[in-house]
Amino acid sequence: MPQTRHVERHFERLREPLSRALGNRRSFYRVRVETVGRVGEVLVSIFGHRGRIALLFAPDELEPGYVHGIVRDTVDRFGF
Repeated sequence: MPQTRHVERHFERLREPLSRALGNRRSFYRVRVETVGRVGEVLVSIFGHRGRIALLFAPDELEPGYVHGIVRDTVDRFGF
């Protein structure tokens, strides 16, 4: 499967939890999802007015509820 298909699949799977984690804030965010490495890690980069947060998820950490919680808590922690 080409690399872009992996990214599209991960993005579609993570769209809803990322939207829930970032949607009710008074900021605009741009999100990039990419696969890195040979074991399938997924890098989620969140760009906002205060810079960038990069989160690396292992394949077994891609459950929507887990991703939502990590993104929400990280954005809250850093006031992003």
